[in-house]
Amino acid sequence: MNTNLVENLPLACVPNAVAPDKQEYWMKEIVPKLYKAVQEIRELPNGWAWRLPSNREVLVLLTEELDIGRLCCPFVNYTLEIEPNGGPFWLYSTGGEGVKEFLKMAYESANYFDAQVAKDAGFNIDTSQEIDSLETALEVTNKLNEQYAKKTISKS
Repeated sequence: MNTNLVENLPLACVPNAVAPDKQEYWMKEIVPKLYKAVQEIRELPNGWAWRLPSNREVLVLLTEELDIGRLCCPFVNYTLEIEPNGGPFWLYSTGGEGVKEFLKMAYESANYFDAQVAKDAGFNIDTSQEIDSLETALEVTNKLNEQYAKKTISKS
């Protein structure tokens, strides 16, 4: 992997890199089916790992999530692990400096995951917003980008 290209990318979601019909599909199909299917979220030194059930529907949703995620969040390194003998799928979302923190802020900003799974992962979802429309999803994304930028500037 060419880390120089990844290191120079800004940490901000770019939803307009995804076609509007795909954005709508992500919000109406992928989030409620895939994100709610996450059974466990593990913290990693440089990101997060999701454990998911190993069935065909989840695998199809994962490929669609990765296709959209690579466009919207090009600074994230995605790795899909498929365990042998029908074991779970693991989606690893990792990256360079700041990626883990950005992803945590994203996970906490919206009500994507099962509440118990999110809490077990240490996420504070008390103020997370319910994503009930594409407009709401875009508002939450813009707010996340602004909050992360402010946090990064204040650290400088």
